[in-house]
Amino acid sequence: MNTLASSVDLAALRGATLYSSPFVWGTVRGTLRRPALGRLVEEFPDTGFTRTERAGGRPGEKGYRTDNLALVDDDEAVEEGFRRLTPLWRDLVRTLMSADYRRTVGELTGKDVSRARLEIRAVRYSAGAWIDPHTDRADKLVTQTWYFNADWPAANQGQFQVLGSAAPDDVVQRVLPLAGESIVLCPSASSWHSVAPVSDAAKEDRKVLLLHLTAA
Repeated sequence: MNTLASSVDLAALRGATLYSSPFVWGTVRGTLRRPALGRLVEEFPDTGFTRTERAGGRPGEKGYRTDNLALVDDDEAVEEGFRRLTPLWRDLVRTLMSADYRRTVGELTGKDVSRARLEIRAVRYSAGAWIDPHTDRADKLVTQTWYFNADWPAANQGQFQVLGSAAPDDVVQRVLPLAGESIVLCPSASSWHSVAPVSDAAKEDRKVLLLHLTAA
């Protein structure tokens, strides 16, 4: 089986609908085909992660706690991260490094990402992990995330939250991190979003693949 061709459906991404309010964003389903999606869930990397953390509550600073595994940095595969991936996962990341993926994102968002710098990392959110409201850096053109939890009860919390402002309770939409869900957003001065703290009762980590296309 050609896993490179079969795991990613760029047509599903190209045909997605993005909202314009409160900023440009949207949920995308079907970009990872079955049965490859099930295998990707099972094979999500589990070693090599580095914790990054900053206390919340400081004016003008985003608080967060996440565990990260760098896979692509400035368009180049990160060898230390790649060696921790299964063949199917390597194929997925290589597809996201392709010119075809960039063209599709450009068609969807209207952004010229042909020369943008690419960063991809796998992220785990253990119990208590979170990200405070933020807009992303001004040089980020497009962000896409994919989720890899086969089951995620609402009681686990950890939702991606679209916000109408910097206020943490100004929630416009919540998205659970269920496998098959993906989010595309175009950072701007109004693109406030956050990740709610994962419940201490959660039995597994919140699992995410995060991709940034940043102005060169």
